Amino acid sequence: MTLSRRNWVQLVGSLCLPISLGAEAAKVSLRDRIAGLLYGSAIGDALGGPVEFQPREAVRQLPNPPKAWQAGERLDAAAKAEARSRLIMRPYAPLRPFSEPYGQWGDPAPAGTITDDTRHKLVFLDSLHRTGGPPNAKTLAQVYMGWPTKPLPGAWKAMNADWLEEWRYASAWVLGERDPSKARPPERMWQGLPTCCGQMTSLPVAALYPGEPAKAYQSCYQLSYFDNGFGKDLNAALVAGLASALSGATWPEILASIRKTDPYRYGDIRYTERQVDRWLNIALKLVKEAKGEPAVLFDALEKLFAETIKWEAQVPFVVAFACLALADYDPLTALQLSIEWGHDTDSYASLVGAYIGAVHGVGLFPDSLVKPVHERLLADFEVDLSKEADFLLKLQG
Repeated sequence: MTLSRRNWVQLVGSLCLPISLGAEAAKVSLRDRIAGLLYGSAIGDALGGPVEFQPREAVRQLPNPPKAWQAGERLDAAAKAEARSRLIMRPYAPLRPFSEPYGQWGDPAPAGTITDDTRHKLVFLDSLHRTGGPPNAKTLAQVYMGWPTKPLPGAWKAMNADWLEEWRYASAWVLGERDPSKARPPERMWQGLPTCCGQMTSLPVAALYPGEPAKAYQSCYQLSYFDNGFGKDLNAALVAGLASALSGATWPEILASIRKTDPYRYGDIRYTERQVDRWLNIALKLVKEAKGEPAVLFDALEKLFAETIKWEAQVPFVVAFACLALADYDPLTALQLSIEWGHDTDSYASLVGAYIGAVHGVGLFPDSLVKPVHERLLADFEVDLSKEADFLLKLQG
């Protein structure tokens, strides 16, 4: 179900954000919000996976394709309804017919198949099952070294080794190995770039600390040995925001939580600007300048990130919050918009999906989105996210 907004408050300068989620949101249980975070993230992943990094010309040839927005087209009420109608699960075969280490596994991969964005969360959940308590980096590293515990079919074993190569070098280092043929310092991962690694793995940390953004931030920060540079702060701040969302916070409160949760005082470092504030300000500024036109926003994103790898930490961060703000926080509209810019679509939609699921609960998502993801996770990995939501809820006690 899509929830309507009630009114607006001033948040940043002249930028207005919806303050109320409506009476229906207040009735959503914590368990359903946790399930919403897990399913929303996986749904976004499966929605974006079939078109991830694919040429725009090829994507436009798909049935009911993501919209190619034109100048002058505004995201009014009718356009939002049309955007929601474009939220469909696609098979991978038309554009990505073969399994890929960082992408889908399965030839051909059916609609609802997830990619590495969700597999990292499965690794994290496995680590929690092993500890039965708070997450810790060494246990997570151990699980990365041996994931999965059950044999993988066919070529998946080789793809798994390829996909986890960087993580396993870093994980071995965390576990004390110093032979450079087996272990390498985590700070060298991906050339030391701030990446979305923590966004792929650590978002469910928020489910352990609903309403406690500082604790969620610190837990994520201490866990995420694979995050570097400002990505470590940025990704932990995202988890803090999710912790607030799980407690029923409004969107202004969620954004304030992302900004204000700074236990290690990044904002106090002289002669610098905290990157969390910088990139959130940029996202909201681009939305204000777009004046309701997705094409203007997307053109601005192209210019902003022309020389940036599209999975660096700041890119999903900006894309997610820009799409949410442009959609006036209409959740399913924002989810579809996050796919329509292009590039690393599964990462962008996975982040949006986690947030809207945490805010609105799993009931937000129609069966046409939930069912194929649920079925593929069961078939491919024997994982039931509804049971994982129950498990995370129990861990809080």
